[in-house]
Formats: sequence, C-alpha cells, structure tokens
Amino acid sequence: MKKESKKSFHCLDYVKKIISFSPRQLQGEIDTANFIKKTLTENDIEYKEQKYHIDVPDFKSATLLVDGKNVECSGCGLKSGTISGKYKIISSLISSRVLRYEPNISFNAMCKGAISNSNHYFAPAIAVSNDGLKQILDGTDVKAETVVEKVKHESMNILVGNTKNPKTIIFAHYDSVKTGAIDNASGVSVTMATILENTDFLEEHLFVFSGNEELSYDEEPAYWGYGFRVFEKAYTEQMEQCEKIIPIDSVGNGKNEIVTEKSMIMLGFPINNIDKWVHKVRFIIGDFDHLMTVYHSDIDDGRGMSEESLQEAKEILLQEIRN
Repeated sequence: MKKESKKSFHCLDYVKKIISFSPRQLQGEIDTANFIKKTLTENDIEYKEQKYHIDVPDFKSATLLVDGKNVECSGCGLKSGTISGKYKIISSLISSRVLRYEPNISFNAMCKGAISNSNHYFAPAIAVSNDGLKQILDGTDVKAETVVEKVKHESMNILVGNTKNPKTIIFAHYDSVKTGAIDNASGVSVTMATILENTDFLEEHLFVFSGNEELSYDEEPAYWGYGFRVFEKAYTEQMEQCEKIIPIDSVGNGKNEIVTEKSMIMLGFPINNIDKWVHKVRFIIGDFDHLMTVYHSDIDDGRGMSEESLQEAKEILLQEIRN
C-alpha cells in the first residue's frame, strides 16, 4: 500500500543522536540498531531483521612506554602481543593489506590532535597521535603491549522496502570505530531521511542499514564490510537482478560525489562479487581528504559537517533512485 510521505527530516540532528551511542561496536552497535528500528516503528515503516553471528575484537587494553613514561595509544591489532623498538612504525594511510601480519605502531599524519585507528591488522598493533609519534622518535626505549579478545557478537542488517525484486539497493552501515559522525552516521541519516520523506520508494526499492561494516576477523576480501557480504550471500538473486547498487558512506563533510572506480568502491563496499556487479555500483561519498583528518578518531564528532552538505547527498541519492 502506498503511504504518504512524512515531513522533512533534519539530518544533522539525527547524526548527533546516532553518535550518542558511540563507539558503535558490540553493545554500542546493538543500541544503534535498536534506535534505527525505533525510528522506523515510530513512523509506521515496516522492516525485516537479518541477524547473524560474527567474531569481532574486544579491545581490552593498550599501553605504550617510551623511556619508561606512558604515552597515549589505542589498540588496532586483532591479536594480543607486544611491539618493541622503532622498527615497526608505519603510516596508517598505507593500505593495511601491505603489512597486515606485521606487529606495528601506526599513525595518521593527516589527523591532528587525536589518535586515528585508520587501519587494523592481524597482528599486535597500536595507533598513536602525531604528538605521540614525536615522543617515540625523540625517545630511546619503546615498548608497547595490547590485549584484545576475540568475542562472538550478534549483528544485524535492517532491511526496509522491497526485498523480493528491488530496482535499486541502497546500503548505509551504522557501526563505527570511535565516534563515527561522518563515518557513517551521515550515510545512515541521509538514508533515513530519504525513506521517511519518500515512503512510496519502498514499493520498488530496498534500503539496507548494515551492521558490522568496520571490524571482523574475515581476511578476504577484507576485515571490513562483513555485513554487506552477509546480505550479498542471502540476497544474491536480488543483487544480480537489480538495476543499481548504491552504498552511501561518509557524506555531508563538503562536496559529495558519485564514485564508480573499482578500487575506491572496494574501500567502502568490499563484497565478494564486485567484479560481476561493479558496473552498476554507484558509491556516494563526501570529501575523502577531509575524512582522513578525522578518520576513525574521537574527533569524527561532526566537525566539518553541515546540514547543507547532508541535504546535497540526499538529493544525489534521490536522483540516482529516480533515474
């Protein structure tokens, strides 16, 4: 049954509500899923839950001593262990695939004033801020230790709309590393606005709020994007038959654009059959360079984001759905 569209939706306010559940891993992810479902229920929008179990890291502790003094750090390795000396200092702006099994101390040179857990590794690893990096370089004796536990977690994808034969499938992940305003409370907010303001879309299109995009122990094709691949496996026929696949991630922080280049798509949407379906993927993303200045850090708290840019992202999504 066709429903009338609801009143306009303020995206930035919704972003702020989502980041109140951060970091959106484990219980934070569950709380966020419940909040999304509550929003849908309050607006008389039906949805389906696709639940699944996955091993995820539970970071217990991370310590770094430089010449016997504590330096702030954050665990970003999927295994417990130690790192000694300065031999394993790397830029986290280099793909984690290059050094995925190497114990390391990583830093993000573009992120000022915060620790950026840009990458995660299948080895003991910690991340430090640029100030922390300077302390390491100025010091002599460097010792780090991280403790992480692999735990079983129940995640879910929340499916809204046509699950049988959708013309378009739109994806927005709701989990985060640390605060995650741009990555990806922004995409969730824009997607929710599109649903609530255009409920007639639900007859022909499918919207997927995806869990567990950020962290898993899946090694191929990547440790991230597991929730997308769970959907892909269960809904292969729908992925095959739909006209467009639209992931929306990290928008609202400047000029938004559509990306169709495979390597960039794989950063935001690493599914198993990407070669088969890349021709119909339209990846909506914001200012990537700006994202790196706050990426996977506590300062991804909405700075650099605007309602105007979020609305622009929504208009891009609307145009892609309608065309």
